[in-house]
Amino acid sequence: MSDPEPQPAPPPHQPFQFGLRTLLLLFVVLGSSLAVFGGWGFVVFIAAFGFAICIRTASWLWLLALLAVTTGCVLCLQRPVAGSSHREDCHYRLFQIAGALAAYHGANGCYPPAYIADASGKPMHSWRTLLLRFFEDPLYKEYDFSESWDGPKNKRLLAKRPKVYSCPDDPTASAAGAVETSYLAVVGPNCAFSGAKSKRVSDLTTVSLSNTIMVIEVSNSGIPWSEPRDLPLEATGVLDPRSPDLALKSSHTRHKEFFFTYEYGSGVHVAMADGRVEFLRTEGLSSEELRQKIETGSFNESDFGYYDYDSAKPIPNWPNIAALAVWLLSVGALLTLAVRSRKGPPAQKANDGYCAATTEIV
Repeated sequence: MSDPEPQPAPPPHQPFQFGLRTLLLLFVVLGSSLAVFGGWGFVVFIAAFGFAICIRTASWLWLLALLAVTTGCVLCLQRPVAGSSHREDCHYRLFQIAGALAAYHGANGCYPPAYIADASGKPMHSWRTLLLRFFEDPLYKEYDFSESWDGPKNKRLLAKRPKVYSCPDDPTASAAGAVETSYLAVVGPNCAFSGAKSKRVSDLTTVSLSNTIMVIEVSNSGIPWSEPRDLPLEATGVLDPRSPDLALKSSHTRHKEFFFTYEYGSGVHVAMADGRVEFLRTEGLSSEELRQKIETGSFNESDFGYYDYDSAKPIPNWPNIAALAVWLLSVGALLTLAVRSRKGPPAQKANDGYCAATTEIV
């Protein structure tokens, strides 16, 4: 009887196989991690991938991996929301603008004009550039008042927009490289701003300084911060898709959480002539009523104040919910693949019609 032929040694079993399926799965885990956890998504992805490798090499780490998934869900649910802090930032920036307007009046005996015009009456500079000195902003020394706001020198300063002129909740003004302003003056004959003419406190025709709007918040204004263009009273309107007016709107009436968004009545922040900053409710107001209140200062106490957040109805954030579902499924699939890869390679099958050993006939 002859010795059995030597069988080839099985290939060494790898800790983790990076096949096409695994690579696609890792790509899904990475994308969903970034969608759910934001900047921390890459760290979560590395942790999930590391746990999958650990599961392949030590079974007791399966419990640790489940703990990691649970912790990730908790972090997702508890991710901080910046809505309330953004509202406070917007309030404070308008408060700074109101203080700068008061300082300008104290230094010059009048408020700044809405714009400074050239000899032909064309607007050259905005009140926002005139206030730079009162913010002690070094940009004031770089700005060239001898040329127009969009001249060669001044145009380069658009990208250096002072932070005070942008609301962090304004989607266009808060974008990277944005030059728009979130705060506009309301311009009209009976308003605090009336074109190229400066006004003193004694020139105001409204009921009182506490009811006189100086600057108002306008999200997505489309106006560069140094452009001498603002909000004409006749074009002022409330948020109404049927109206062509430049609507007064902000994102402060929307409270975002991971699973739900809470919508409230419309409204915007306004800076008053007495230095106060209020949240003006525009819910239920028509554009005509709003213009009349701004022009005459006939505001009531009920026109100001934030809405009651407890009364808002939640709106599901389906993109976030879908991203979390994809993340859970993809991480679960990755860990399942790691568990299955713990099994050894399949046993070699005997060749059909042959025996593992041959018998020699004597």
